[in-house]
Amino acid sequence: MLKNVSDDVLLSEVHKRFEQKNETLQELEFLTKKLYDLNEKLRETDKVKGEFLSLIKNVFNNPMSSLLNLSFMMQKNSDSPKTQTMKALLDVELQKLNFQLGNIFTAAEIEAGEIGSYFSVVDVDALLDEVLHTFHALIEDKMLTIEKNLLFDEPIVSDAKKLNTILLNLISNACEYSFRGKTVYIKVFVEAKTLVFEIGNTGDVIDKEHKKEIFNRFKKVDKKSRARESVEGLGLGLSVVNALVESLDGEIDYTSTETLTTFRVSLKLQALSVSES
Repeated sequence: MLKNVSDDVLLSEVHKRFEQKNETLQELEFLTKKLYDLNEKLRETDKVKGEFLSLIKNVFNNPMSSLLNLSFMMQKNSDSPKTQTMKALLDVELQKLNFQLGNIFTAAEIEAGEIGSYFSVVDVDALLDEVLHTFHALIEDKMLTIEKNLLFDEPIVSDAKKLNTILLNLISNACEYSFRGKTVYIKVFVEAKTLVFEIGNTGDVIDKEHKKEIFNRFKKVDKKSRARESVEGLGLGLSVVNALVESLDGEIDYTSTETLTTFRVSLKLQALSVSES
């Protein structure tokens, strides 16, 4: 059959196939260029987003730090009872605002993929005291008892900033959802080369049906809270905690009974280098 096909027909068919191939290559070249341009735009967008995040953090963090320092200094001066009360209220509101801004910026850093870990020796006891001081007004107002147990004394290497944010959120929730006059339980221990935090409170509990969604961003499940006078916050706390725990190669979970809710964070211990000891 092929013997009957003339050379002209064969050449025409080959030429046609080459033209189709060239058209395909041109289309691929065009698409490759479009993908390259899109990738460059995405890189530029990420760069702008990172610069914007850094700028916004500085715009808020610098004056906030100044206000917190000023509030701290004001607390040392003796004034009338009314003035002292006003200064205490100012300090409480500044602490709340600083806490919420911290969660917003951390959530933005997580979204941008900018949550690298920076390890150093951490004094867990001092860190806990610092976090508890942040919520001293809430603890006093609700007449809560803090039961803190540290069952180890060896140096711990971790990311101090991430640990601070994790503990701020978990202890804040424990205090917020505790019934008045109850106890917040904080237990820290080392188990199988793992640093474990257990933070529990007696009060509003999280139903087991919400277990899969409780760590989702902006998720709130406290429809009827008997421990809180009003539902505040942005719904970012537990999602931020979950992301930070994962970034430290750890796990977080919680258990609940009729009144007791306990969050458990497990973090793999980091090696203590000579320079850190």
